[in-house]
Amino acid sequence: MSQDIEGMSDGESRFTFLLQPSGKVDAWLRITRQTQNDYLLDVDKNYGELVIARLKRFLLRTDCRIEILNYFLYTEIGNSLNENDFVDCIAIPYSWFGFEFTDYIFKSDSFSESFTLVDDSVWTQMRIKVGIPEMGKEIDTSTIPASLGIVDFSVSFTKGCYTGQELVARMDSRKGGTPYRLVRISGISGITASQGVLLNSGEEIGTITSEIVIDNDFFALGFLKRGVESPTEAQVVDKDSKEKSVFVMPLEG
Repeated sequence: MSQDIEGMSDGESRFTFLLQPSGKVDAWLRITRQTQNDYLLDVDKNYGELVIARLKRFLLRTDCRIEILNYFLYTEIGNSLNENDFVDCIAIPYSWFGFEFTDYIFKSDSFSESFTLVDDSVWTQMRIKVGIPEMGKEIDTSTIPASLGIVDFSVSFTKGCYTGQELVARMDSRKGGTPYRLVRISGISGITASQGVLLNSGEEIGTITSEIVIDNDFFALGFLKRGVESPTEAQVVDKDSKEKSVFVMPLEG
């Protein structure tokens, strides 16, 4: 993995990439150290088998067991709840470019009445608004880690060798950046759905990977071409083939 695992303490969590030899992303996930010999990995839904298959390729003369656990995850926007009140629960608070979250991972599907369950679309809205990439949307096997803007807290540059390290190090040393970078997009011009591209004066300057409409507001994530500064105004083509104005912002903006 791209993250320093040996330097973790009990209860600590870190984001990490699991990379191909070419440096492209196989998975972006989180690892939590429970004890010295017990680590919990959590990854986007439907990607657990991929992570296990990748890791098992390295189990050579290694006393290690990797298995899928049927746990339940609840995300709180903010961190107002007291995790000490919950039994068989791992609480993981984290910040995302100024936004606060706490993930509660329960070892069963029974959880406290303190939680109010809502539709998964609420999380979709939030992750798009704040710029959290998702496997299968913003991340696939062609993705360069540096294009996601999250290398600073997903990669250790001091841990030593790991699969895919060369590309990560090379892109970090380049001043020109990646061909595309992840950005947040918003608009209020009655957009109902885009056709997946970002335009500037008719020229394609990027792509849209996730989008959602809330009332009359349009929110999206996408990739902006190198050389195009942000924040900036751009256009999307609506499903009715009309151009609509949007605002493109960096993740940290």
